[in-house]
Amino acid sequence: MTSLLKKLPWPRTLHSKALWAVFLIALLALGNVLIMQLLLRQSDNLAATLNLAGKMRMLSQHIALEAMAAHQHPNDFRHVPQEHYANFESAHAALRHGGSAYGLQVRALDQGLQPALLALHDGWQQYRQAIDALDKAPVAASAEAVQVMAASKRLLGQAETLMDGLVQFADTMQRRALAGSLGLFALDGLLLALAYRLMARRVLRPIRLLTEQCRDMAQGRYGARTQLPMGDELGELAGALDHSAAQIATLLQDVAQERTALAQVQAMFDGLTDNTVAGVYLLDESINIIYANEQLAHMLGYEREVLTNHFPLARLFSPATYAVVHARLQERLQGRVHSARYERTALRADGSKIDIEIFGSFMTLHRRPAVIGMMIDITERKRAETSVRRAALVYQHTSEAMVVTDPQGVVLDVNPAFTDITGYTAAEIIGRRMNMLSSGRHDRAFYQGLWASLHDTGSWSGDICNRHKNGAEFLVRLTISTSHNEDGSVNCHIGLFADVTEKRRREASIWHQAHYDHLTQLPNRQMFQQNLQRSMDNARASGQPFALVFLDLDLFKEVNDTFGHDEGDELLRQVARRLQACVRNTDQVARLGGDEFTLTLQNLKQLEDALPICRKVLHSVAQPYELKNNTVHISVSAGVTFFPRDGQDGVALLKHADLAMYAAKDKGRNQFCEFTPAMEQEAQERRLLLRDLQQALDEGDFTLHYQPIVDMQSQRTIKAEALLRWQQSVRGQVSPAQFIPLAEESGLIGPLGDWVFQQATRQLAEWRAELDPDFQMSVNVSPVQLQSCKQQAQTWLQHLHDLQLPSSALVIELTESVLMESDKETNAKLQTLQVAGMQLALDDFGTGYSSLSYLKRLDIDYLKIDRSFVNQLTPGNEDNVLCEAIIVMAHQLGIRVVAEGVETQEQHDILRAAGCDYGQGYWYCRPVSPEDFGARLREERSRHANIHDPALMEVAI
Repeated sequence: MTSLLKKLPWPRTLHSKALWAVFLIALLALGNVLIMQLLLRQSDNLAATLNLAGKMRMLSQHIALEAMAAHQHPNDFRHVPQEHYANFESAHAALRHGGSAYGLQVRALDQGLQPALLALHDGWQQYRQAIDALDKAPVAASAEAVQVMAASKRLLGQAETLMDGLVQFADTMQRRALAGSLGLFALDGLLLALAYRLMARRVLRPIRLLTEQCRDMAQGRYGARTQLPMGDELGELAGALDHSAAQIATLLQDVAQERTALAQVQAMFDGLTDNTVAGVYLLDESINIIYANEQLAHMLGYEREVLTNHFPLARLFSPATYAVVHARLQERLQGRVHSARYERTALRADGSKIDIEIFGSFMTLHRRPAVIGMMIDITERKRAETSVRRAALVYQHTSEAMVVTDPQGVVLDVNPAFTDITGYTAAEIIGRRMNMLSSGRHDRAFYQGLWASLHDTGSWSGDICNRHKNGAEFLVRLTISTSHNEDGSVNCHIGLFADVTEKRRREASIWHQAHYDHLTQLPNRQMFQQNLQRSMDNARASGQPFALVFLDLDLFKEVNDTFGHDEGDELLRQVARRLQACVRNTDQVARLGGDEFTLTLQNLKQLEDALPICRKVLHSVAQPYELKNNTVHISVSAGVTFFPRDGQDGVALLKHADLAMYAAKDKGRNQFCEFTPAMEQEAQERRLLLRDLQQALDEGDFTLHYQPIVDMQSQRTIKAEALLRWQQSVRGQVSPAQFIPLAEESGLIGPLGDWVFQQATRQLAEWRAELDPDFQMSVNVSPVQLQSCKQQAQTWLQHLHDLQLPSSALVIELTESVLMESDKETNAKLQTLQVAGMQLALDDFGTGYSSLSYLKRLDIDYLKIDRSFVNQLTPGNEDNVLCEAIIVMAHQLGIRVVAEGVETQEQHDILRAAGCDYGQGYWYCRPVSPEDFGARLREERSRHANIHDPALMEVAI
């Protein structure tokens, strides 16, 4: 190898060597790229060949399935065999002779795979004949289908054989590619090793020798020499280094002699300038700094190198100040004054100002005049002097009292504000102890703690109640600090205080307003949270449980709305007093807001001890209330939880108490319930149901069914009720009694009601156009939906106009709760709909308050007798009398009557005899789909073609 390298023609310059190296690397890279390109083309051809064979296999299966489907259902499926045959033949030709198919470019298969391809083509011909025979065979023929399946199976096997051969061929090609890659890698390694050998001999070795010589020179060994041939740049560099080393050695000898002489002078000067007090400077005749010690640089905030590089002295002063300094310097430079001392304000590098004291003397430097001197920072001294003067002014003029005492508390000095606050003059208090101001409000332990703090920490701060000279008490905020001598002993105590009597009163008032309810003076929600946390901490420490009772007044809203807010506020105040009277002194009563209260019953020996208090609260709250102008009756529903049994934190306790309170309301109000885990499970079930309800509304999972309403005399279907149905994928059929109240509570009743309105009116428009142009519809509106600010009557009227339906085609059906809870906005919406031509129906009549004022105030058109009166209807019983009375009363008022829940012939006969107008129930028909209901109407219309009764469709959610 070495002899071969010596015989090779080698470039002489580094530039030519670099060019040769780049050429060899580029040549090596080009060879690698060409070989990898060849391997990639072979890989792409194999992938395309396999892909094309797979498409032929899939196409054969697709043809069979399509042919079978078209044979069985010729009207539903379209079979295009010629197009598939052409695709298969095109793929076979590409594999056999090379070419393109399905957008894939492939070469002809290897000779070893051609037999498998020929066998596949033979099987294809048989398969094609079987397909053609199946297309010509009748639909019921099965022999041809069997032949197709057999031909398909053979063709699939032949295709699998071809693909297996392709896979084996691909494996062979991969092994060849791997062997070629390994050979290429070996060749690359050999060439790189040869290149490194040449580079190490011709470049790296000379550079290493030059580096060693430079390292020797850096360490002071200038006698080292490097013998390299002068044929290239490295050789010339070696010669230059040898010459430089000889010159440097000579210069170092001369410098060493001069350095010895200067060292003695420098030692003396350094001893003067190396201090941490004064900054030493040297100015030339141009008043530029040519020397500065470290202390001066630190003092002025500059780097020392900056200051010593002919730094203009003018930059250290403002223009006005520098004018004075320049005049003083000229006196010394001109020899009129030898030295000077004065104070000025200088500018630091960051622009801040410092006070300095300047000393300067005249000297001669290199036969030219110069000034040498010192600058001392006197900023702190100036600040201290100013601070002393300012402190004296503050001491005399501050509005806060200041008092200085000796270590034993004897007064040494006071300021004028002390006299203004305490009434005692300096002459009256100096020499006496501060306890002459004591009000007697603080015990001995308080003052012992004060002196202990002064002894341990040197300071104390807090509020103290003192007595004025005139005898009046006042509250001060006192801060005491201690001044010590240099030996650590106490020099004096300094007290600073201000009268905070009014401030503390205002703070107490603000705190009370923030933590107590202004109406009942009970703790508010914020104070309740703090007390609840304190109760939990005490219970954990003592091990005794406590009870949290959540109270919600029953019927308070009715009282507030009926008699006004003044009467409601008075009612809340009386309730608060009764609750406080029912609990112990250790218990806590709070108002969370509105008509919600809480009781925290502390230190229970056993959980049952809270129950008598709850009963006492129920009895007390239920007693009559004498308000300013009215006597009212209310009750309360309560939920009871216990710590730690029902929750480990305040959030859980309050949530569980709220659940228990709602359980008490569901049981009929005026009672209390203890929390059980089942309540939380019910709440969770409600949350999940609400989630599913929202999803069902978004995805349109609701449907409408219709139940006929018949005329009592003719038994003809003239009305219908649309019932909302929800078929949930997991829950199955969900009852409206479950999801309608939840929709009202969550606000989903608005969009849900609008959906029902739109679906029902579209169905109404269809039936009126097809069956009866006088068909009517009644829309049942939820109280929450009607009271919502988003519900606009004009929106419904516009929808009817878009469907070309008159407003008289609809009736708004209301429950008594809508009428009881209606406000001005609700009444305005109802009046808008009535003016537009709609009628009103009152549902479930007889189950609520059934006030006749509702019928008069809103001009009701229909009454619906609740099914609870119809279920047990028999001749002569009490329900019969009630139904007859309702019917007679309604007819006297011009109102027509609909009876719900008719399920027997006897009920129908009794109601018809009593004069009831319409009936609805299972006896007539169960709720049915729109299609079935339409069929029923068509059948009845065909039987009663000449009868045209007014029709009403009622929508009930």
